[in-house]
This record gives sequence, structure tokens and C-alpha cells, in this order.
Amino acid sequence: MAAPQTAPLSNRANVVDEMFTEAKIEALNSKLIERGISADQVIAILPVEAQIMANPVPPQFRVLYRTA
Repeated sequence: MAAPQTAPLSNRANVVDEMFTEAKIEALNSKLIERGISADQVIAILPVEAQIMANPVPPQFRVLYRTA
């Protein structure tokens, strides 16, 4: 008797990846094009506030996207 077939679980690393860009639409679009990320792959675009203490960082977008 053959063993029942089960759906394989995903153990792949980096199924979801992230990147940070400057908080400007032009910068976001150029980074997406540069990395070859289509709109279908984007999961979320989250605003990240600027950090003014210690290591100053301007406002950014955090982009979560599917790699596969």
C-alpha cells in the first residue's frame, strides 16, 4: 500500500523579503524597478518615521514583498 501524498510544506528561506527606500514615491518606484519587483509581489508598504537621535535617518518606506 502506498503512503498517502501530502502537500509539501514550504521550508524555503526568504519567501518574504523586505527593503527600505527613501519616503518618496519616485525613490520607491525606481527601487522596485531596479530590483525587478512587480506590483503583484508587493505585500505591504509601511511608513517608517524619521529618527533624529543618535544616528539621524530620514523618513523611509519599508516594503514587504514575495520573492517567489
